[in-house]
Amino acid sequence: MRRVHPLLLVPPALVVALALDQGGFDPSTWVWSGALASWAAATAAVAWHELRLSRASWQWLAAACAVLAWTAASWLWSDRRTQTVLEVRRTAVYAAAVLALVVLVRRSSAQRVLVLTHTAVVGVVAYALARYLIEPRTIDPFEGALLSQPLGYANALAALAAIGVVLGVGLAAAAERPLARAALAATVPVLAAALPLTQSRGAAVALAAGLAVVVLCTDDASPLVRTGLVVAPGAALAAIVSALTRLDDAHATPRAHAPWLVGVITVACVAGTALAATRLGAATRSRRAPKLAVAAVLACATVAAAAVTGLTQPRASLWGVAWHDFASHVAGGSGAGTFAIAWIRSGLAATRGGALDAHSLYLETLSELGAIGLVLLLGFLALPLARISRLRTGYAPIAAGAYVVFLVHAGLDWDWEMPAVVLAGLCCASVALASGEIEPKPAAPTRRALIATLALVLAALSIAGARSSSEPGVAPRLPLAVLGTRLAAVAGVMPVTLPVLLRSGLG
Repeated sequence: MRRVHPLLLVPPALVVALALDQGGFDPSTWVWSGALASWAAATAAVAWHELRLSRASWQWLAAACAVLAWTAASWLWSDRRTQTVLEVRRTAVYAAAVLALVVLVRRSSAQRVLVLTHTAVVGVVAYALARYLIEPRTIDPFEGALLSQPLGYANALAALAAIGVVLGVGLAAAAERPLARAALAATVPVLAAALPLTQSRGAAVALAAGLAVVVLCTDDASPLVRTGLVVAPGAALAAIVSALTRLDDAHATPRAHAPWLVGVITVACVAGTALAATRLGAATRSRRAPKLAVAAVLACATVAAAAVTGLTQPRASLWGVAWHDFASHVAGGSGAGTFAIAWIRSGLAATRGGALDAHSLYLETLSELGAIGLVLLLGFLALPLARISRLRTGYAPIAAGAYVVFLVHAGLDWDWEMPAVVLAGLCCASVALASGEIEPKPAAPTRRALIATLALVLAALSIAGARSSSEPGVAPRLPLAVLGTRLAAVAGVMPVTLPVLLRSGLG
């Protein structure tokens, strides 16, 4: 792997930094994360002589800005405007991240971006697991004894672990050097040991879907299947031991020396997997794996697990309330960030508990932003996969599979409110997008200026949020003048910026 440009470190570093700060859930993290992503984009726009953006990159950036603009517009009819302001601020961080990624990521840097993203994910999960095993056992009021820190939410940590498994297996299968293949394969048992301690069914669903996509998108799935068979024994053993220790059960006493047992077995599985991977030749010739059969098994497992997950409570009730709220506001929704009001009005909070989110990005978007908002969101999320069929080799299938893990899990939980998870997914999406495009020509000065201007706007939105007095779930009635000022940049700039971005993408 060639030398990594320092700016390429920014998106994966943000994944780590946000994960260590409660996953980026707190609005204070949006100030520095949005500003840093914007700075990286602006620096590249000004300093990189070979800045290149493909037509698909411009379209993806325009789609992200459209989601941001519609989220801001929903303030006009929102049931709780202060909560809408928070949603605008968080969405601005995602738009800034997309801007940085389309500027920094190219087809030639696909491997580096995926390795950096995988390293960031493994670092977070390994730190979380080590902390969980070393620190005294505590029972959290919301998460119980589950493995949830430092993100503060077990399902979010599980989503990162599932993304890491797909990246680990895929990158190990594509690695040419034995040491690199061993190092990548050895990360999978660590991630597998963490998954049972989160009790996340949604992560299992997303993981199966992601692996199925990698298999289907790869021209020859044999290296992937062989690598999967090599890492499976160690990963399975680490996961089984974690599940049997009862560490994750707040109502049971863990088995004697359970933390030490999990730690020692996991380390042994890491060593064994690394040794086995070094003996797996990257160029070994064998019969092609039955790709459709493998993908069909994974797809069936995904559908079955998703059905079971969707029928559990309170998730089924949350989805039902979101759908009924959408029926009352079909076009534009009730306003970004207002699902909690619909939940309280449903009367289910007394029996099912409080909830700020619908535990499904797509149903919550229908509820809060209406059919128009969902169309814009789906367009934004689907664009990185639109051209994936053009390239069935290299790193595109791996990136697509890891990105699908995020897309599926976001439909089963509230990942959108955890920027660390979203940014990990967007890093993979940017590789899938860049891999499906021919290397474009260097950007013209006018397009450089457009990127720098948009970066300044998004950075200003992020920094202006430092004066916010609102927190997720708390909605003090701020003066309308203050709220209007915070949305002025979006309302004033986006109607001008979007047509320019679209013209850039089409031209």
